[in-house]
Amino acid sequence: MLKNPGKELRKLLNEPGIVTAPGIYDGISARVTEQAGFKLGYLSGAGVAVSRIGEPDIGLTTMTDVVDLARALTVKANIPYMCDADTGYGNALNVIRTVHELEAAGIACIQFEDQVAPKRCGHLAGKSCVPAEEFVQKIRAASREKLYEDTMIMARTDARAVYNLEEAIERGKMYMEAGADILFIEAPQTIDEVEKIGKIFGHQIPLLANQVIGGRTPRLTAKELEQLGYKILIFPDVLPFAASVLLRRILDKVLAEGCSWDAIPDAPDSRELFNTMGMQAWREIEQLYKEGSR
Repeated sequence: MLKNPGKELRKLLNEPGIVTAPGIYDGISARVTEQAGFKLGYLSGAGVAVSRIGEPDIGLTTMTDVVDLARALTVKANIPYMCDADTGYGNALNVIRTVHELEAAGIACIQFEDQVAPKRCGHLAGKSCVPAEEFVQKIRAASREKLYEDTMIMARTDARAVYNLEEAIERGKMYMEAGADILFIEAPQTIDEVEKIGKIFGHQIPLLANQVIGGRTPRLTAKELEQLGYKILIFPDVLPFAASVLLRRILDKVLAEGCSWDAIPDAPDSRELFNTMGMQAWREIEQLYKEGSR
């Protein structure tokens, strides 16, 4: 676990260039994210829902689901994590407790959104937003009552889908003034909208963009978004979606053929999984503490 994950994230965001992060949802996705060279992890709310309880992202997870997984992943992490904490699991007091629990679990940045609970994925229809002032109080509480000075608070607004872009921008300004360290205006629907958000906020606060496969936001690369004023780009669905698609294809093949030895192309020995998960490091530690070792 990083000793001061918030400080590490702040250092990362002060470096030149845009920072990218896939949506992590379990131990395997956490390990391969680091091994692939990503410098930031994003604990996806949708990822927690689909992996932890096998349900869609419609507000069915609890704070405990998220905190337990965060703690299990960050304890072995060498990169800072941002964590999607949905609506905060209640009012401003619940938000404070959520912040404290996730800080204790090793999270560098905690994300809250202004949807009415139970929330749903930002690229699904049927959302509602709480009054802006209600969410201002949540962000103010999170910012003022966090345990560690370096912990970052991210404010997300879904007002673009519920109302219009102008409302989303006004809410973004309010949330920034309330103490948000990072701003996330979810699901702009055109390149012009993405660009407008970047022009207004990109020079004031680290701005996060979201790329969902098949989502409402136009397809833009990290380089393109950096040029438009964004500092962070997340890919929240790519790993859990890939797992669901590829696992099903492999299992269809195993069921049809009655064997598994060639089910995974170019991967003939499943013991490689243990190497991916850190077997060599544990072997080296084991040698240090064998009977008779000093």
